Amino acid sequence: MTDIMGAMNPTAPLTTEDAALAAAKVSAIGMVIGAINQAVGGWYASTPAASEAAARVIGDLTGQTPDPAQLAQQAQMGLYLTGAFVVLQLILAAVQWRKPNGVLPVLFLVLVVWALGGAILALVAPAFGGGQPMWLTVFTLVTMLVAAILHVAGIRGANALKKFREAEAY
Repeated sequence: MTDIMGAMNPTAPLTTEDAALAAAKVSAIGMVIGAINQAVGGWYASTPAASEAAARVIGDLTGQTPDPAQLAQQAQMGLYLTGAFVVLQLILAAVQWRKPNGVLPVLFLVLVVWALGGAILALVAPAFGGGQPMWLTVFTLVTMLVAAILHVAGIRGANALKKFREAEAY
């Protein structure tokens, strides 16, 4: 456990193959945190409060009253899609844990930066947040910042691990 805790530091020196392996695995923890964030966001989007907020935003932006049945149908479809993405993230986290590589941490770091940008945009222009509550925006900011740090550590670990393994090949 202490290896993983130390590996979460993106500035820690990676002097051994074991340290590099632990740092590369840390990205999997970031993926799980991202899945939790997405699950919470998907859960909120399926609540009546979210439907009411979406109706207000649509009304403010378009001047039209949305059909409540259509909003409910879209919320249900969004919940199914969120569930599928959460399962996919957890599968990819398991892959990263078992066979660490550099591709998944880079991909997820890009997605995390995207989510951070969306959360910051929701703070600046609330209409872009879809009327989501402040606690959800703050939760997204905190979880995505932690995930970003873990993915950076994972990228460093995967690169160091690759160097160690290439050096062993000679």
